Amino acid sequence: MVLTVLSIILSILLVVVGVLAFGISGGELPLLALAIPMLWLIPQGGVATWVLLGGMSLFGLTLSEQPLSLSIAVWTLFPLLMVIFSRRKSIHLVAFIIAVVVAMEAGIMALQYEGRLEGSASLTLVQIISVILVWIAARSWKPVNRNAWWPLVLVIPLWIGGLQHAALVALSITGLIVCLQSLGRSKYRDWLSMLSWLLPVIAFATLIISPKFEVPASVMVSWLMILMIGWVTDFMMQVDDEPID
Repeated sequence: MVLTVLSIILSILLVVVGVLAFGISGGELPLLALAIPMLWLIPQGGVATWVLLGGMSLFGLTLSEQPLSLSIAVWTLFPLLMVIFSRRKSIHLVAFIIAVVVAMEAGIMALQYEGRLEGSASLTLVQIISVILVWIAARSWKPVNRNAWWPLVLVIPLWIGGLQHAALVALSITGLIVCLQSLGRSKYRDWLSMLSWLLPVIAFATLIISPKFEVPASVMVSWLMILMIGWVTDFMMQVDDEPID
């Protein structure tokens, strides 16, 4: 139980550190920073690993062109996918949540197309696809007991080269995967569902709280709407799933 709680606390801290370090980079991360966690995952093998790498690679290619807030906000779609494909799903609630998400994301892409919001509408679509790929990989992921730790040595040249923020991003992503795998191997693996909501919220909240970053009102409204609809829908599905005495 203690190790599980520590894994959750460490996951939260790693998300905060990773977002702040990524923010400092301004989205300009060297390929090596994203390659380190990818190389760390490759020895695990399996289709899920390659799908995850594909999703992460696609997402990494968009970072330099997209607003930081939008790149972080898109991860709120991850827990929504869990709700949409839940075993207790209701077709009416699923249709409702999909309609809201499509409307919000279409609004963001329309603003980008009109030049009223930084970034590219096509890249926003790519980021959405990236999150879907990561979710697909996570859904069929099987934690392993051993990992090849040698890729972490590649953090040293980043640090020596004055790219401490990139090194922190690489370490944060790798550390987060370690924590989630540890939790997935424990008897408290059901807590991963809670973390799927908590971590994206904490990541975006870090941007809101920090005075160093600016979050456009349109991105804030879209994120809040998607988050609230997801929470409400998930709650309604849980209520409907409860047995009636």
